[in-house]
Amino acid sequence: MKRIVQVRKLVSSLVVMLLLLSVLAGCSGSKTSTDKTASTAPQQKSGYPTKPITFVVWSSAGSPLDLFMRKLADLTKKELGQPIMVENRTGGNGAAAMAYVNSQPADGYTVLSTTGSLTFAIAKESVPFKADDFIFVKSFQAEPSAIAVRKDSPLKALENFIDYMKKHPNGLKIGGYASGGFHQYVLYRLQQKANFEATWIPFEGGADAVTNLLGGHIDVAVITPSTALNQVQSGAIRLLAISTDKRSPYFPDVPTFKEKGYDIVEMLWRGVMVKKGTPAELIQRLNQAFDKVAQNPDWKKYMTDYKQEEYLLDSQGLTELVKREIADRRAFLEKGGFLKKK
Repeated sequence: MKRIVQVRKLVSSLVVMLLLLSVLAGCSGSKTSTDKTASTAPQQKSGYPTKPITFVVWSSAGSPLDLFMRKLADLTKKELGQPIMVENRTGGNGAAAMAYVNSQPADGYTVLSTTGSLTFAIAKESVPFKADDFIFVKSFQAEPSAIAVRKDSPLKALENFIDYMKKHPNGLKIGGYASGGFHQYVLYRLQQKANFEATWIPFEGGADAVTNLLGGHIDVAVITPSTALNQVQSGAIRLLAISTDKRSPYFPDVPTFKEKGYDIVEMLWRGVMVKKGTPAELIQRLNQAFDKVAQNPDWKKYMTDYKQEEYLLDSQGLTELVKREIADRRAFLEKGGFLKKK
């Protein structure tokens, strides 16, 4: 009898153990199913941006490019909900700023200014970077080049300037920003079409060229109008011609090169780019914010106040433009002796 009781107790224990194992197996299976569901669920978005962003400018504070980036930062931070700091990193025709941005992660938190002058720098190989090292995000504005003289200059019109240069080759001191850059390119095209010789005096910035023009150290400056906006508006500087397709509504009294018989239409665009490898979804988020900024009345007022032409290109359009300009600029640099033919 005692043995039967022991057997019954053993059986009962086994039943309890089996029930426990069954429950544990069910829990394990439930957990495995949950884990599987979690692993196959779509990943949530990063929520970019989740921290402050830095806009890097390769020109000095107060320059047209600097003002552009600061205004863009001020309005974009409201769209993205994060602070945006602006840093000026000058030197090497933008190389210092490009090197810095390339030293940072490709995570959308470091955005670099860019302009049409980059295509000259890449074509001339004056910077150790190529267009493929960056992703061109968007362009916002463009500005022409203009022939500028002091108000007391005897050169009252573009014809006076060209006639003088034909009679006195290299007879005037002409300068502007950089050697073999955008403004010298405009002058070079005018030289080719009007058939005169000129020597170029390069400066570290357009503002330096304006200072030297006003100081009498050069006779003619080739600049973007916004570089000397106050002096142009006050009459201290006179613009002889401008490189727009039609007369600018901002400078209606200034003739175009084209209407004077010289088919020269060139614009210096400004925009932003990021390091190669930046995820497409982050670039899309930036563009969404930039699109809203471009329609902001505050942005439009800034564009009008600083006499800027709207020049909106998306990433693909801007990338294609950069490639075309590099090829065109390289041909100019080779013809002008700035670059050895390959």
